[in-house]
Amino acid sequence: MPHENLYHLLSFLPATEAWEMTSFAEAQAQRLMASGKLRVNAEHERNFVRHGEMTFSARELTDPLLQATTRERVARHVAPADGPDGIHHLWDHLRGELKKARGVSAEKEIRVARVLVQSAHPAVIELLLRSGTEVFVSYSYNVADLMAVHEWETNGSSSGLQATDGAGTAVFVSAGGDPFFEGEQKTYTTDGFPALARMVVIAGQELGHFADLRRTAGGIIGRHSTDINHSYYRAAPTARAARESDQQNLVRMSSLYAASGLPWLLRMEKNVDFYHRRLRYSPPWMIYQALRFVAWSRFILASRKHALPTRFHTLPAMRGGTAVAAYLADMTFNLAPEHDVYRNPDPLVEEAISIIEAVARVPQQVHKWGHLGVKAAWPGLYPFYYARIIPACEAAVGRTFATEEISILQSLIIKLRRRLRPRPGYYP
Repeated sequence: MPHENLYHLLSFLPATEAWEMTSFAEAQAQRLMASGKLRVNAEHERNFVRHGEMTFSARELTDPLLQATTRERVARHVAPADGPDGIHHLWDHLRGELKKARGVSAEKEIRVARVLVQSAHPAVIELLLRSGTEVFVSYSYNVADLMAVHEWETNGSSSGLQATDGAGTAVFVSAGGDPFFEGEQKTYTTDGFPALARMVVIAGQELGHFADLRRTAGGIIGRHSTDINHSYYRAAPTARAARESDQQNLVRMSSLYAASGLPWLLRMEKNVDFYHRRLRYSPPWMIYQALRFVAWSRFILASRKHALPTRFHTLPAMRGGTAVAAYLADMTFNLAPEHDVYRNPDPLVEEAISIIEAVARVPQQVHKWGHLGVKAAWPGLYPFYYARIIPACEAAVGRTFATEEISILQSLIIKLRRRLRPRPGYYP
């Protein structure tokens, strides 16, 4: 299986309704929406307008609780000589542009907020809310439509972006389609669950970058994944050592999986799939089903001796061996992602960029393969993120966050309601 980043795969079905959320996560989603910092470009609709390099959301321009702060921002773009009339003129212009944007429904906006909240640790979301960071989400395949024209050439082709500049921080996420698609005619083949999964995966990565920022009382001073004691852009020694050990660990796991019979299992699954599509219940189909069962049983027994993970709950579902092969390829690729923007003439700078990317991808990998799967593949970077970066985020907001589990009763209610209600078009 080729090594590439898997965007359309998750280990869980993201909640999009209030009754599917924990009370704390729902409260964070509501705060994100009410803050006016969520900017959504939903194909032919958007809930924000741009003036120069600044953006203003519909809520910032219409919510009485936010208008005073927004007017202060608007005033900064008006020459002092124009006075109150200039501010009033620009305000009316922005409101007029807002009508052209057509707006995004509150239902769609809160769904986006809920998905974003599930894409990161609660401490990261709390830091996002308190810092007033702008969050941009696009239904396109890249973030170009979220940016000013002069930014397209350098960053427009990115699937996601966490930007830091003098004006503060911003997070950009693309979905590659309508994640909440309902209806018969799709604009893209990725509308629905593929776009929903992509949003979670890319948001997980970009919020991972946001979490990695090293914060002090004086502001942002680099990243946890870079060496604060070095005058040049260099990787933090602990992060470098963690990634190197994880790369060696994946080589070891690949060899052990192969020795446990993964190649044979994959051949049997391929044969089953072939006859399942063409001659279901035929003699060859039944023979390969039996051989697949034997191959899977042997693979499970051999893998358990080496404490290798073998069962992954994936959406969409994959056969056992196929899931393991995808897991290995995906975890290997994301330790050393390939992209032109990561290249640099200085090999040490290029190494630092790769390590920054790998660290930020820990949460996105958890979304795809679960905590146990990532911990097994990346025993170095997983604790670097969850035992070092996340505590730093908690320290920045002045509190710790215990993992809030859905109660057994709520879990049962969610399962029943999901089964009894009409099946949403964005389910896998």
